[in-house]
Amino acid sequence: MIKNTLLLLLLFVNYEVFCQNNFHRDTTVIVNENGVLFKNAWAGGLNSTQFNDIDLDLDGKKDLIVFDKSGDKILPYLNKNGQFVFAPDYRQSFPDIHDWVILADYNCDGKNDIYTYSTGGVAIYENTSTTSLSFNLVTNLVLSDYGGPNPINIYISAVDVPAVSDVDYDGDLDILTFKITGGFIEFHKNLAMETTGSCDTVLFELSESCWGNFYEGLNNYTLNCQNCQCPPIINHPNAKQKHAGSTLLLIDIDNDYDKDIVLGDISFSNLNLLINGGDSTSANMIMVDSMFPQNNSNTIAANLEIFPAAYYLDLTNDGIKDLIVTSNSENNSENFTSCWLFNNSGSNSNIDFNFFQNNFLQSDMIDLGSGSYPTFFDHNNDGLLDIVVGNYGYYQSGGNPLSSLALFENTGTLNEPKFNLVNRDWQNISSINLNINLNIPALNLCPTFGDLDGDSDEDMILGDANGKLHFFENTGSNPSNFILSEVEYKNIDVGYFATPQIVDLNRDGLLDIIIGEQSGTINYCENTGTITNPIFDTIIEYFGGIDVESNIISSGFSTPNFYDNNGTFELYTGSFTGQTYLYDNIDNNLFGTFDSLTVLNLKEGGKNLLAIEDINNDQKPDLLIGNYSGGLSFFSSDSSVVSHTSFANFNELNIFPNPTNRLLNIVCETNGELSIINSIGKTIFKQDKNSKKITLDLKEIKSGIYLIKLEDYTSKIIVQ
Repeated sequence: MIKNTLLLLLLFVNYEVFCQNNFHRDTTVIVNENGVLFKNAWAGGLNSTQFNDIDLDLDGKKDLIVFDKSGDKILPYLNKNGQFVFAPDYRQSFPDIHDWVILADYNCDGKNDIYTYSTGGVAIYENTSTTSLSFNLVTNLVLSDYGGPNPINIYISAVDVPAVSDVDYDGDLDILTFKITGGFIEFHKNLAMETTGSCDTVLFELSESCWGNFYEGLNNYTLNCQNCQCPPIINHPNAKQKHAGSTLLLIDIDNDYDKDIVLGDISFSNLNLLINGGDSTSANMIMVDSMFPQNNSNTIAANLEIFPAAYYLDLTNDGIKDLIVTSNSENNSENFTSCWLFNNSGSNSNIDFNFFQNNFLQSDMIDLGSGSYPTFFDHNNDGLLDIVVGNYGYYQSGGNPLSSLALFENTGTLNEPKFNLVNRDWQNISSINLNINLNIPALNLCPTFGDLDGDSDEDMILGDANGKLHFFENTGSNPSNFILSEVEYKNIDVGYFATPQIVDLNRDGLLDIIIGEQSGTINYCENTGTITNPIFDTIIEYFGGIDVESNIISSGFSTPNFYDNNGTFELYTGSFTGQTYLYDNIDNNLFGTFDSLTVLNLKEGGKNLLAIEDINNDQKPDLLIGNYSGGLSFFSSDSSVVSHTSFANFNELNIFPNPTNRLLNIVCETNGELSIINSIGKTIFKQDKNSKKITLDLKEIKSGIYLIKLEDYTSKIIVQ
């Protein structure tokens, strides 16, 4: 695809006053399903979760932090009167966290600090809270003495969860992690107490390469592993990584003053308890319980189909630590039953885990599997906006996820919306084979609505993971009814992960199609046909000069949504990282570069998509955000007047891409002699322009800055 970096033809002018919407989280909108109220409807969904405790509000009580590695999302919960209450505002106090997080007190000041993934290693943030929650970076990479000339960062895979615990009971926190090649566990001993007499020091050495004297194979364990050819302590930095993924939790399960292991693995559906028959200074695993925490048939074993992980903390607010078992498989977890809570009916020294529920916190919120792509649509023509949500799919054992549409019917009033989740497979979309190459249903369905056949009702287009669009004609009125009219609509293909919006962007009375895609750019399909017979034979790629691709990853996942704010278009788009971007300078500038206003502080999880409408009739837009974890977040807005730097077109001559490395498109109503002039004023190129749009091949022109002149128009271009 040609990436059009539109318009350097911009003249800086002064500040302009405009009206921007300030969005604030709104958890008051009621949502039910089958008569059951979602207590935390808009919490955002859960997929691959990790559980930790910390005092968020500094009241002396441990609160709850849930981290979802699907989208690197933090869900804070305050401990209020023995109940966990969703408190998302505390997210702002945390640094960027990726892949895994462990909260533990590294400096013995009574406050839990942060251990988290950092480029194949571990970073530590100190809890510096005094009057409010705050953290400061201690180190971005924890180093350890491997026996070589210099310390090397402790390797921890992004797919693992290490153990951070006082393994040798000397008062400081050690680290256990699998070797980069897998099989054996490394014991990185914390030397803080030995060297300084204080735990407030980050100083490690690789003490053992085969801690616990065992070897983890693909489907079994070798205990008392004297003949397992334990690798030497000296690190091999160039060792080939082949470790698939494991999670570690250390608990003294039998109260004998040594640490046992609760181990999860990508190859197992059950947790494995390894009993330590050694002592605090010399671990030796002697027994494996593959059905943990089953206890004398009084409870059941944890059984998550893919990659279980265990966490040990008080979740029933009785002062006794419980066990929570979740899936560590990113975006591939069992959707509604992936948070197994085992209540400890014994004590912290005499543990007795008993199964309590398999949907802890999940049952309280909207959760549509993996991925959620909302849009507003009045499905029954009652004047109230309903919500239709597509998804990546619901987990299916042994197969592809099952993608569908969910319908939330608005059962409230014009001023006070209320929603009822009436159908998780609306229009039976999951049974339609939209992937015509494989003759199977399509993945990652993203809906949008608009009257594309001129019969005064809104039709539906679905984007899918293959970058294709599918057209469904609306044959009903109250309620709407959709039939598949055209698979792979108009042969439009944007590559991968098409996220469309139907909107009359050029205000010519014909509905156009805007499409986001995996690359992070945006595509504009102008309707050049009629109201009853639309034609989309041209796609402008790199529309608006927008690319939300991260420098860290290879994809951006743009999800554009144009909103008409009192006669002026604004563009909101999500991204792979969960950042939300806002642009204006769109009207009368469709061939130019849009102005980036801001990055909205609305990170609700990765691969976010926004839907914007005024659903409570207050003349202000409301915002619905879907995310990687399959949940939804709702925001209302207040309007406020702010200032931003404005740019104006230097003239009406539109040129793209600019900069260019060869081909240059020129769009202007004016025709005549067109010239390219170099920096010393010499004309190096001439051509007659006799149509609205022409394309120049600049392969013979050297890199540099030039002027283009057409009649009274003069503009700057950059050739690279």
